[in-house]
Amino acid sequence: MTNYAIQKLNLLGTAMNKLILILILFSTVSIGKIPLEDFLKGSDFKVVSISPDGKKLAGIMESSPGTDKIAVLDLQKMKGISSLEFGENRKIDGLSWVNNDMIAMNISKTEGFLDRKGKWEALYLMKANGKGKGYPIRQRGKTSKSVGRAGSNKTKQGYAQLVSGLPNEPEMILARVAHGSFYLARINIKSGMEFPLSRPADKRLANVWVNNNYIPVVAVSRWDPVSKSSNFYYKKPDASSWNKLNFIDDEEKSISYAGSSKDPNIVYLMSNHETSTQSLYRFNLSTGESKKIYTNEISDLGNTIYNLDRQAIGFGLMPDYPQVIWVDKKDPITQIYKGLQQSFPNQIINIYNATEDKKSMIFFVSSDTNPGEIYNLNLTDNKIKKLVATRGWVNPNEMAKMKPITITARDGLKMQGYLTLPRGKEDAKGLPMIVHPHGGPYGPRDFWGFNRDVQILANEGYAVLQLNFRGSGGYGREFQQIGYRQWGRKMQDDLTDATHWAIKQGIADKNKICIFGGSYGGYATLQGLVKEPDLYQCGLGYVGVYDMFKFQTCGDVASNHYGQKFLDKILGDDKDYVTEISPALNANKIKGKVFLVHGEDDVRVPMCQYNSMVKGLKAAGIPFQSMTRDEGHGYHNPKNVRDYYTAALKFFADSLKK
Repeated sequence: MTNYAIQKLNLLGTAMNKLILILILFSTVSIGKIPLEDFLKGSDFKVVSISPDGKKLAGIMESSPGTDKIAVLDLQKMKGISSLEFGENRKIDGLSWVNNDMIAMNISKTEGFLDRKGKWEALYLMKANGKGKGYPIRQRGKTSKSVGRAGSNKTKQGYAQLVSGLPNEPEMILARVAHGSFYLARINIKSGMEFPLSRPADKRLANVWVNNNYIPVVAVSRWDPVSKSSNFYYKKPDASSWNKLNFIDDEEKSISYAGSSKDPNIVYLMSNHETSTQSLYRFNLSTGESKKIYTNEISDLGNTIYNLDRQAIGFGLMPDYPQVIWVDKKDPITQIYKGLQQSFPNQIINIYNATEDKKSMIFFVSSDTNPGEIYNLNLTDNKIKKLVATRGWVNPNEMAKMKPITITARDGLKMQGYLTLPRGKEDAKGLPMIVHPHGGPYGPRDFWGFNRDVQILANEGYAVLQLNFRGSGGYGREFQQIGYRQWGRKMQDDLTDATHWAIKQGIADKNKICIFGGSYGGYATLQGLVKEPDLYQCGLGYVGVYDMFKFQTCGDVASNHYGQKFLDKILGDDKDYVTEISPALNANKIKGKVFLVHGEDDVRVPMCQYNSMVKGLKAAGIPFQSMTRDEGHGYHNPKNVRDYYTAALKFFADSLKK
């Protein structure tokens, strides 16, 4: 480590330790129950970005429940300069400074998740000073004159998703455009003209990645069921032609770009074509040679950590707690990041962006108890300024801690998970417990971090058990594959084994356990009541799948060829098996209390699932509670969310009182 880096690290550590001391001194710890409303409020700021000159901040915040607005602030004074919103249920994402005066963003209508009401609407530009209304540069289904814009050019019709601004081209943005197929293009913010970037001539092209200088260097195609392969393309930054490699010979093997290095001809790739988990490779764009440099036997790799030149310096992963693997230990930002890790122990750190002169940067800090805080770090004098807490009314000292656990299944499989105990009851025994299986199930997983559902339940005095059962994502291709055709069998047994583990450890009172989950978690909830009728006193199924025959005919998964192939892979066509694993067809085995919550506009798990489960419960004479609302795959309307959580907490309390 250089003297310069050591000096910066020492100064940074001193400044941040002082900040932490101040935060501790002024924090208060309450021992009372936190009102439910505190958990249900939206974020003050979701994302904050600093302008190239470092004078302004742009942030996305909720103007009202379900509706975003963009706000621009003077960084020095932390006072508002301008703001803009786009109407009810309009959400903003992809915020990026184009130059010091202009901000680009994506606008979409989002009333819920996986419903029929949401849609992308526009790639929008806004003046930071608020003069004029701004204008869309691409817009769905319309060709209209721009608003507040010089000239008579028209907004172009068609889909374009913002990727980023282009620092060296202050009148350009980079976007992912759709005209028959997807491609990357530079778009001039004044004329609206687009300039497609180089891409391979492949009709099955799935993605193209640019290096830190925004030059395309890597691309991949979709899986071809005929040739049973996926093509990987690469080229040197200064080359015009693409080279092709064909080494993905399995539909569930993948390769993706992970970042540039200081050598323009060397990039990082993540792939599981040789290993079960995603391994890290150093790839030579000149020779096409690759070298595997890191594999974690338990967990896939996750996010890339960049320096201020957008070069990869490290990679995150989370086998249990968050970890970082460094590939450039000498970079100054590596040293800064390590200093932040020491000064913000047990926190996740994300660098958002930095000024053009690299003298100031924005970073985000969060943890299992901290929903998020945004800071500004002056890299000249190492002064840190707390800008905003995303949920300032949440006191991290009042939140429950999430602890990683390892569970051994009955067949010897090791599984990772998380246990959260109520604050103040970390050493208590025989607690009432909620088993909380995640959705998916293939791809998603539970992570260490702030989880609203978990905190709400812990606040009510429940231990909360989360398990990354077989089939979960994030733990490698093979761990996911052993969950195929195990719905209701080994995947369910994993949750049962984890529940018995908690009882054996003395954590849970065996007579006070409920199970609750959404989507696949809703399935696992009702199947848990069916398969283990004496283990769970109650179950809350949230937008869950309950009839596996209808799963193969009803909903957006079953509506296309790829979805049908997926369903055949994970379920098969054995009718006896499908009957066995359908809670709706086995409701007569249920002893525990039941609460069903569903969205009437859900396209992923439509009302056919809810109706089938209700029919089965009624036929078996099983009493149940239910709630349905005009929502998609999960509740978003603030009143519906409040009603749902209020009813859920009463359901658990009534079911577990003895």
